[in-house]
Amino acid sequence: MKKLSIVILALLAFNCSNQKVDTKKALQDMKSQEIQVVSDVQIIEKAKEIGDSISAKLKVNLEEEKVVWTAVESADIEVKGFAFNEENSLEGKGKAIYEAYQYNSKNDIKSPGNVQFMEDTQFVLYSSAMVAEGKEVGMWYIKIPRKTIVLSVSQ
Repeated sequence: MKKLSIVILALLAFNCSNQKVDTKKALQDMKSQEIQVVSDVQIIEKAKEIGDSISAKLKVNLEEEKVVWTAVESADIEVKGFAFNEENSLEGKGKAIYEAYQYNSKNDIKSPGNVQFMEDTQFVLYSSAMVAEGKEVGMWYIKIPRKTIVLSVSQ
């Protein structure tokens, strides 16, 4: 019995350390791992909000008929700009949206920001018109991970 209690005390002594545990961070981590039910409407609204804020930070300049744009750095959000006067590698839904923006630009129709669910269900596509000097010259293609959107809805 004495040996057992000595072993238990020794184990407790070795397992306990003087490092403090950040309980707030641990609680946040636990909350982020909880299953959350988020509707498609909430995802679309939050994706539009995120996309609007990113596209507002993007800048476009026209230099000798060439579109030059500056990107916004983000770890998990993919931002691309596709000018109407240049070739692009879009396909599927992205190409159809690009062609719609191009058609609207040629016919002087204002194109609002747009949110689409992609074929790959892990991402949501936000697109908006690329405007330089008051003229639509291309399309912003912002690919947002669905996980990022869901986590930001819950906060």
